[in-house]
Amino acid sequence: MKGLTDRQLQRFGDDGYLVVEGVLAESVLADLRAEYERILERACSDLAERGVLRPLRAATFSRRYIEAMEQLDDMYLLYQHLDISLPLLSDLPEDVTLNTGPAVFGLLTHPGLLDIAESVIGPEIFCNPVQHARLKPPQRSLAGAAADTNVAATDWHQDAAVIDPEGDETDMLTVWAAITDATVANGCLLVAPGTHRGERAPHCPGKVYPSDIYIPDPVLKGERIPVEMKAGDVLLLHKMTEHASLENQTDDIRWSFDLRYQPIGQPTGRSCFPGFVARSQARPESALTDHRQWAELWRNAKQRILSGETTMHFSGRWNKNAHLPICA
Repeated sequence: MKGLTDRQLQRFGDDGYLVVEGVLAESVLADLRAEYERILERACSDLAERGVLRPLRAATFSRRYIEAMEQLDDMYLLYQHLDISLPLLSDLPEDVTLNTGPAVFGLLTHPGLLDIAESVIGPEIFCNPVQHARLKPPQRSLAGAAADTNVAATDWHQDAAVIDPEGDETDMLTVWAAITDATVANGCLLVAPGTHRGERAPHCPGKVYPSDIYIPDPVLKGERIPVEMKAGDVLLLHKMTEHASLENQTDDIRWSFDLRYQPIGQPTGRSCFPGFVARSQARPESALTDHRQWAELWRNAKQRILSGETTMHFSGRWNKNAHLPICA
């Protein structure tokens, strides 16, 4: 594809969100599924050898992932192998990992996604490191992780609120890619159209995980529209658009990726993590094309954090709201 039409850009400008259908071909989804199946098998075999996990009996990726999550008291023992960002922990474990494989790098640099991003932010595109894989099992299978937004329902928030203040003026675009169908039943996103035209809403720090900030109910405004999508569709979100997700009430997983792009040279709002040039009209040779170089960027970032050279932190701008009545 060659980016968005004028009509699509107008709708995105009016509503603060836009669904673009059929961006990711089945071959792209198949590559991602294969990569994640290998990671799941490797991680679960290791956990079984350590006595943390019983050997899995289910046949499919989805069922095996659910079976593993039902057993784990600490779901990050598995989930962190699948995510595409390091966790925001002040005390980062030495053995912490993430997925920097070729299939997920191919998603980050997918020409169709970059064409769409170019329509919105221009031809000098930087891949912002505020990114996640979201593999949400049925809510009833989560037990102790029921409040974690990486695997459970997501509270109302703005993406502009989860970054450090240095990135407040950055033209950040969220691209939410559906790997499975997203429905009301399995926990699709909810959006509040037009909220991108307002100010940054006050947020509360998360009640279980402080980084899981949320907009308290008395502050929410406007409609709340469920956005159902097919696998391969993508949802664009303005950084100020208020959105959330529902719980997964089915027997299967809901799988998506949160990706973010911005113009080259603007602060990412999470400087402890590495981004990269995904496309440049001015300097095409500067674009990263090898997933191994991307993996090296993350390895180096991890070592800088572990050595103390780089400080791992999450913006505490909302901590002051913790004792407000609306956050109680």
